[in-house]
Amino acid sequence: MSKKLIVTIGLVLGLSIGLASVASAGIPFRPFSTCTVSIVQLPIRLNCINNFTPDVVRLCPSTAAPLYDSVTFNVTILDALAQPVTNAAISVYELSGVVNIATGGATTASTNTLGKASVTVSNGSGCGQIGVCADGVLICEVNVRSPDIANTGLPSGCTLSTTATSFVNSNDKGNSSCGFNVKFGPVTAGTNDCWDMNCDNLVNSTDTGGGFVAGCGVCGGWLQHFGHGGLLGAKSTCP
Repeated sequence: MSKKLIVTIGLVLGLSIGLASVASAGIPFRPFSTCTVSIVQLPIRLNCINNFTPDVVRLCPSTAAPLYDSVTFNVTILDALAQPVTNAAISVYELSGVVNIATGGATTASTNTLGKASVTVSNGSGCGQIGVCADGVLICEVNVRSPDIANTGLPSGCTLSTTATSFVNSNDKGNSSCGFNVKFGPVTAGTNDCWDMNCDNLVNSTDTGGGFVAGCGVCGGWLQHFGHGGLLGAKSTCP
């Protein structure tokens, strides 16, 4: 091989690597980015954050007492060159299942000069996964469970509505296909885990009627949130 050809190949490779580096700069890169999930539990159910991956956050569509959980995502967004991405659009998205984030909490933000931002979700309904994306790049997620499992007030309603107000009502307990009553028993993943509100791997009367918790009294079930409602936000996706 001639020296001229070797120099040409080296020049092409150098240009390619340089162009790739330029293209990667400023674009969120999940392997280098970090996400710390902080869940405030009311009442405290450590099983929800110790026994599941991702962790479980229990959301009510209302801010009325008694409160349920809230989740804050603290992210540091870096690009493929391990440099902070400034002004990246951070938003909460609904990844899977039947989940809707009710209005409440700062669910959008922009990263600062260090690539850092925080978003919080305090209200929602349904069951599935929510998480955070940065400029359309998925960063991290959590599981969601809610006493408003049916999502609508219709007798047959077990589907997501994005235009109505979400209410915890008798439909969530008595619906023949998705109410708590028809999901009682040991938890089987993908079958009735969404109804296990205290994360003890059993759906029973404690998940509907609540249980005694120090400092909270009888709480943590569907009944304590009966009548709670909130306006459903628009369905969000990670572009």
